[in-house]
Amino acid sequence: MKAIRYHEHGDADVLTVDDVPTPEPRADEVLVRVHAASVNPIDTYVREGGVEPAGGLPHVGGADVAGVVEAVGDDVEGFAVDDRVFATGLGLFESGSYAEYVAAPAESLASLPDEVSFVEGAAAAMAFATAWRGLVGRGELEVGDACLVQGGAGGVGHAAVQIAAHAGATVVATASDGDEAFVRGLGADGVVDYGGDDLADRVRDAAGGEIDVVLETHAAANITTDLDVLTRGGRIVVLGEEGPIRIDPGASMTGKIADADVRFMSIMASRDDQQPILERVGPRLADGTFEVEIEATYPFEEAAEAQRHVLSSGSRGKVVLEVR
Repeated sequence: MKAIRYHEHGDADVLTVDDVPTPEPRADEVLVRVHAASVNPIDTYVREGGVEPAGGLPHVGGADVAGVVEAVGDDVEGFAVDDRVFATGLGLFESGSYAEYVAAPAESLASLPDEVSFVEGAAAAMAFATAWRGLVGRGELEVGDACLVQGGAGGVGHAAVQIAAHAGATVVATASDGDEAFVRGLGADGVVDYGGDDLADRVRDAAGGEIDVVLETHAAANITTDLDVLTRGGRIVVLGEEGPIRIDPGASMTGKIADADVRFMSIMASRDDQQPILERVGPRLADGTFEVEIEATYPFEEAAEAQRHVLSSGSRGKVVLEVR
């Protein structure tokens, strides 16, 4: 089979199209014939050497997959040949989805409804699983809460806006001025341009008060604003931050900030709850409750260009490789 691999860490130019053996599924795995694989920033982080993948190099990257079951391991129940499936969380603990076939742990897979295309399934997997876990699981979002989504037009952000709105929250999102209409269309009650010195005031105005839950994708830049707008005892969920996060010690002595609950969440180390989340997301994609925004699709062989795209500034929604 064909697979996109890298034999050394580096920039996108290290990606090569290689001929490799088709994997044999272990007892607890499912062999998936890949139709689409989403491209995520975490894929580039692993490729650059930020995390060493299990098994070392060469390595097949890619966390998200949508395709058709080709074979099942001896201990697998609930999946059969020709089932449509999607999954996330691959590409770190085992080979990833940038390949014609991938052997995925059965516990990572969920059924993909017929109404949802493979491209949509791959694009939605990590974005919606991460946003759902962040808001509902870690953030304990409740009906009537005020929720701030930082970066509401991005991959995780645009999923989070929809999940929070569907959960009955008042949703405020930050975005560029050009993305305001898009983010409002997802269900945001207010959209605030993240530029300017008065961001916290504008967030409070849009929310009609302080914020109960913040979903934060870039805490190193935004933590001061997040703490400023947070209600006493509110929750800030920080997703996969790479850089240092600095909080002003003087500010942290004030009563409200001292009661803030900052919770960190790893995107790739949550496989135990990804399947049940995706089993809930799939039907909502099928009936139109959720929609996944796909900014661009690339042929399988153009994975390097797709990874460059996903890191470009101002990207909206998801980037996907079409494999078959």
